[in-house]
Amino acid sequence: MVRTDMDVRSEVRDQAIKSSDRLNALLPLRLTPQDAEGNPGFVKLLTGLTKHINEQGIGLQTHKDLVQAQEVLKHEKHTWLLHHILHHEVQELILDYGIKSQEVSLASDDKQFLVILQNCLTYSEIGDYLDFSPDPTSKATLLGLTQEDVNRHNAYRKHISSVQQRLIPEIEARLQRKCENLVTFYQPPRLSDSTRLTLSKAVQLPGEIETNKHQLSEDKKQIQVIRQKRDKQFWLYYQTLLDLLSVLEKVLKDFKLDRQVETDLVTSEWLVARCDAMCLKIKLVQLQILCDTYTAETVQALDVIRKHLDSAIDDHEKDLMRVGQALRAYEAVGMGFDSLVEEYTKLRGELENKQWALAELQQTTTQSTG
Repeated sequence: MVRTDMDVRSEVRDQAIKSSDRLNALLPLRLTPQDAEGNPGFVKLLTGLTKHINEQGIGLQTHKDLVQAQEVLKHEKHTWLLHHILHHEVQELILDYGIKSQEVSLASDDKQFLVILQNCLTYSEIGDYLDFSPDPTSKATLLGLTQEDVNRHNAYRKHISSVQQRLIPEIEARLQRKCENLVTFYQPPRLSDSTRLTLSKAVQLPGEIETNKHQLSEDKKQIQVIRQKRDKQFWLYYQTLLDLLSVLEKVLKDFKLDRQVETDLVTSEWLVARCDAMCLKIKLVQLQILCDTYTAETVQALDVIRKHLDSAIDDHEKDLMRVGQALRAYEAVGMGFDSLVEEYTKLRGELENKQWALAELQQTTTQSTG
């Protein structure tokens, strides 16, 4: 069976997709099938790099050293946390005794225990300040003192064993109560749960928390993988859309745009003819409205109204001319004529008032006589 060019291209593309998927899983990359298909030498180089680095881009030996250093750091942190918890509990115990002494008077044994415990803790804390140099190889100490010098001046050192006999049970009881409180907070107990069951849960609590943390870490990794797949699909869809757009553009250029000019010309001619017909219809409607509005009787009535309006306009123009001449005559008299006009207006008003009063008086007299 003869293989066609289409089969060869399909096989090459499938191989490029497999290579890009495998390299994206082994290296922190976003290699697309197009990149893998167009750069076979680069794909070969990346395949060689997978033998020396991991999926985070870190060398294999470096990753091994890093894991070993993390284990050592984890052990040291665990040891430091143990000492820190014990130190913190001793400080809280001293603080509780101090608060209790403010409320009630402590017994002599409690007072002696508190004094010895405070001094032993103080001398123990002094030893932490002796090695002040940040250089671990330096042998310089604070004021030249050593731990042996501090222990030699500690008068309460001989009571440490007796203090431990009382201190250790109290610290264990306090830690047990705190563990039970943590279990109660993390897993609210039921009414049937006993104290022994709560304590057993407290022992299992670190493992459960570690398991939950591991599960959360795995979930985060799964989310990261899903996010990478989503990004990959996004870019794949994006590239597919670009290919489709190029195909559509080619189809438009090769098949549609050849006839577009002729189509546009016919459409424009049809629109022009339609516009001319619409204009003629509008003009016909206007003429029809004018014919319906101005009939023969209406035109005759409008002519009569026009004559009356022209006559009224002529009369008003003559009155306006006469009034204008009178005003110009008044203006020619001068400023003194204003007082005469005012006095004349005043007298005219008084005369009209007296005539009105006389007319009212005559009317009243006539009514009385009758």
